[in-house]
Amino acid sequence: MVRFEEVSLRYDAGPEILSRVSFALDPGSFHFVTGPSGAGKSSLLRLLFLGLQPSDGRFSLFGRDVAGLNRDERALVRRRIGVVFQDFRLLDHLTVVENVALPLRVTGQKGQKIHEHVTELLSWVGLAEQLNAHPPTLSGGQQQRVAIARAVIARPSLLLADEPTGNVDDRLAVRLLYLFEELNKLGTTVLIATHNESLVARFSHPVLRLKDGSMTLERAAYATSSSTAGTAA
Repeated sequence: MVRFEEVSLRYDAGPEILSRVSFALDPGSFHFVTGPSGAGKSSLLRLLFLGLQPSDGRFSLFGRDVAGLNRDERALVRRRIGVVFQDFRLLDHLTVVENVALPLRVTGQKGQKIHEHVTELLSWVGLAEQLNAHPPTLSGGQQQRVAIARAVIARPSLLLADEPTGNVDDRLAVRLLYLFEELNKLGTTVLIATHNESLVARFSHPVLRLKDGSMTLERAAYATSSSTAGTAA
């Protein structure tokens, strides 16, 4: 699903954010990526969504070397990836329902079935009363849940989530992680970047830990749920 080989990243002439990072994510796996602020968690996810180019090394997505993809191929790869950004990136002129429905409309789906799927998911994340609201009228936590619903609605092959529980309370954070686990059970590979170590400890998924530009893999020490681990070097 994902393979990094000696990947490094720096911005312009600055220091390396990632230094010769190598790891692989197996199809259907679920991993957390953790580390202190500035460790490169968000940069790693931006690389995976093809928003950045590595300074050195190579990586592949879905068995394709990213360096060899043309513009149209990169767009097709992105359609297979669901992303929860820290800044949400919702469209303010669209309602909550319309924002969440976008990934389905991009793939050509139409009509009542879209509305049924979207409203069911929004109800599950506690937004049944905000279906026709616009993002600027919502709280930060509500906007975050809209962004999560949009990321998972089309059952992507790969889900990347950057601090997806940062604006919600612990009870809802756990509920959202269960949503990601259910998506994972359907076959989606999940990678969640978070600094919330106590939340990570409640689940039995392996952890990719970033520190000083390097990555290590830590096997889960808890057994409250299960996942298929990938490998890291």
